[in-house]
Amino acid sequence: MAKYKILVALSCGAVFTALTLLLLNLSSTATLSAFLSVILFPGGIATDFLLRPKEFSPPLLVSFANVLIYSVVAYVIVSVSCRNVPVERMRVAAIRVLIPAVVLIGLICIPSLNPLWPRGMSELTSKVESLQNAFHVGMELENARAVLRSKEIRFQEVTEPSPVEVLQEPGRSITAAAGERVISARLETEASQFPCGYDIEVVLLFGPDQKLKDQYVHRLRLCP
Repeated sequence: MAKYKILVALSCGAVFTALTLLLLNLSSTATLSAFLSVILFPGGIATDFLLRPKEFSPPLLVSFANVLIYSVVAYVIVSVSCRNVPVERMRVAAIRVLIPAVVLIGLICIPSLNPLWPRGMSELTSKVESLQNAFHVGMELENARAVLRSKEIRFQEVTEPSPVEVLQEPGRSITAAAGERVISARLETEASQFPCGYDIEVVLLFGPDQKLKDQYVHRLRLCP
């Protein structure tokens, strides 16, 4: 009897998690997306705690962590509500729930159907590297402007009247002296890894001679 309860619980956990992921992938409203995201947080928190990744845990591990967590919940519900159910009925129920569970688990293993899977990250890396290589120390200001315009990147240009820190990131900072020119830009991208999206941040510092003194081109993670 116990093995059938466990099988039913695992199947229910798999169905619940897979349906949540598939609905999130199809969701067109911010309210529904936020609600579905909250359902997936337990698995993300658990895998982040165990693996302590630099950015995100592997999507499939997060998915299966949610399956296990909600299977425990389902087991408690099944154990309480099905105490007097005959073994044969529980066996039939286990078989019936297992089939859709296997199908749905197979679907969320497809990257395009699982919203936890990274989207456009390789393209993002290529864009960042391309921009990093486009700017070099000693580059003329007008040449830098031409590069940005050729890539259709809108930018802001400011001559700082006094010393100011124009960039502060972990392990990286840029300070402009009075009279130095700063070009900044943010390039929107389609790259994302649930629940965050990515832009590209560009900061270029030019000395009084209008030559590139320092640069920062890096992906910027934007999370809700």
